[in-house]
Amino acid sequence: MSSVSASRAPSYEIEFAERTQCALCGSTRRTVHRAFRDIPVVRCSQCGFLYSARTMSTETMEAYYRENFGSQRHLQGQIVNARTNGVALARLLDLKNVRNWLDIGTGYGFLLKWLKEKWGIAAQGIELSAQEAGYAREKLGLEVHCRLLSQSTLPKAGFDVVSCFEVIEHIPEPKAFVKEMAEYMKPGGSLVVMTDNFESNVVRKLKGSFPKWIPHTHISHFGPKSLRDCLNSVPGLELEKEASYTPWDLVGRQCVSVLRPVAPDEQAYDVREALSTEMQKDYKLYQLRYAFNPFWTRISMSSSLDGGALMYALCRKRA
Repeated sequence: MSSVSASRAPSYEIEFAERTQCALCGSTRRTVHRAFRDIPVVRCSQCGFLYSARTMSTETMEAYYRENFGSQRHLQGQIVNARTNGVALARLLDLKNVRNWLDIGTGYGFLLKWLKEKWGIAAQGIELSAQEAGYAREKLGLEVHCRLLSQSTLPKAGFDVVSCFEVIEHIPEPKAFVKEMAEYMKPGGSLVVMTDNFESNVVRKLKGSFPKWIPHTHISHFGPKSLRDCLNSVPGLELEKEASYTPWDLVGRQCVSVLRPVAPDEQAYDVREALSTEMQKDYKLYQLRYAFNPFWTRISMSSSLDGGALMYALCRKRA
């Protein structure tokens, strides 16, 4: 495994604008769910969707991911995640019948590598981070496009499977994002969406200390209902299969939280500290996670979005 340097923290002051309405139903009525300093997470009073109350502008967000995203922690985490996501994919799909695949937000490319080498699938990726896309192309020899999907020249209705893993939570308009991904699926093709369950029991127990509360980048926070609502809102898509599980390390955190009270929201997150240190952190217990996580995923995964802290949804595009 090659190492990479951590991307630098932004050299400019990032400004955040108020997000005035729910991205799923359009309501402006909301209540505070997690009272983080600078960027609280709010709950839509009409549909219950959770979202960050403030976000970067579209231009700033694109520049942040392109120029400032990537680290050894992300690389190691994606190696482990490719192995666990492979377990889920083998459960959700008949991979031997898939010929081509498009993965959105493909990162360093380890899932594409697995699809190509194990299943012989012609897999391509879209990745906005220049560091991650460059690694996938230069180190792994993969076809990864460093641009937004809307800026690509990839064929519409051209792929058996389109996927996104831990991407939709970064998207300010998730319904439009799902609709766009569906345009690249062949009739009868599949869409796989994986994201965190911010309504899960372990998240409720950990409160603001849940490690995936990163409200400057994780800006759309799904639970089972809101993910189903988002996917079902796109004409021509049918939700066909579900799966979820809770990683063992989160189970451990939940047990520790019984003995050690979690920090209040105001102390759990600071945007300036997060922006300056997020690419410098270590990926802890890498060897253990690499060896054990696929086994844990296999034995703990259920066939529903409800319950687990990570959710997988498989949709079929009507022929």
